[in-house]
Amino acid sequence: MGLEVPMNCFECRSLSRTARTAEAVCCQCGVGLCREHLRIESQELHHPAGLGKSTNRLPARRIVCPLCERAEHSD
Repeated sequence: MGLEVPMNCFECRSLSRTARTAEAVCCQCGVGLCREHLRIESQELHHPAGLGKSTNRLPARRIVCPLCERAEHSD
């Protein structure tokens, strides 16, 4: 087996040059994120149902980084 190296938070390394272990990955760009920098959003899931579509009762969890969050919510 090879040596396992933990992924570090991209935002922490970019902003302060410190290494904090990543706990999640942005679903848009794939950077590693620590608990401080991850953004948890909900997402409705749709699936085909006859001639239309149906929405699941429970939303899915979606994790994004601060940059992708700003890009998605910009006008």
